[in-house]
Amino acid sequence: MKLYETTIIFDPGLEEARVNEEMERVTQPIAQAGGEVIEVQRWGKRKLAYMIGKRRDGTYVHVKHKSPPTLVAEMDRRFRLNESVIRHLTVIAPKESPKPEEPAKAGDEGEKTAAAAAPAAGE
Repeated sequence: MKLYETTIIFDPGLEEARVNEEMERVTQPIAQAGGEVIEVQRWGKRKLAYMIGKRRDGTYVHVKHKSPPTLVAEMDRRFRLNESVIRHLTVIAPKESPKPEEPAKAGDEGEKTAAAAAPAAGE
């Protein structure tokens, strides 16, 4: 299974209870397919970059999940059929790169490098 990120823009007129129902429709198939919902972020109502279907606002929800690739296609089909969804996008999440080790203090290595590169005083 791969790690995916799905962003969904719902109709801004939906009540909070209805948004919760729609989110259940998204998360249940993931769990039933053996996937795992990692994180759900509700970004709330925001202004769209451009008008979509005479709407200026949308309710944004971001879901991070592990799912089989076949489920992503099924989710896409369901989003297209759902009139409450204005737009949606699912992408493969970037792999988290390990944090690099902290470099040694610049003063420590800089002094050693400068001493090695400088010729001796008597030369």
